[in-house]
Amino acid sequence: MNDADATPRLVECSNCGNFGIGSGDIRCCGRAMGSVTHVSVLGEPTLEAVLETVFDVSGTELEICLCVMEAEGVTVSELADEIDYDRSVVARHLAHLAELGIVERRRRVLEQGGHVYVYTPVSEAQVRERFSRAFVAWMRDAFDQIRSLQREKVESIAESAEVPAWRIIREG
Repeated sequence: MNDADATPRLVECSNCGNFGIGSGDIRCCGRAMGSVTHVSVLGEPTLEAVLETVFDVSGTELEICLCVMEAEGVTVSELADEIDYDRSVVARHLAHLAELGIVERRRRVLEQGGHVYVYTPVSEAQVRERFSRAFVAWMRDAFDQIRSLQREKVESIAESAEVPAWRIIREG
């Protein structure tokens, strides 16, 4: 098994407190970072919660995605009839799923003229790879947001004794 196949883990630098996520030997301050094992403040995430929080995939989109996976190729009309949603709802959700790389959209020319889009599932391995990369990027940005908040708090307290720090953060 190579590092790319290993399950990523959350690590922390014992020297500076930086966090990281990945597999293999992750280093900071010249030494290996240790696994973080004591984080359970938020509880265990569900797949639905991760998909909604990180990728903005709603329950309806998850349902539509599962239907596409079962059908192995379906049009908006066929899917709307199958799951009893309005075509515009199905089309909007399929467009988002295609943008995320979960389904592929291919144009099929009709014999009688015109065309229709057929949606097919992307392989599970590709979806896992794409989501893993996107999740790590999201985590990096989330860490940056937290660091920014801490920095803003310190700066606001230092700069203004007359205005409460919470008001500066809220209005900032």
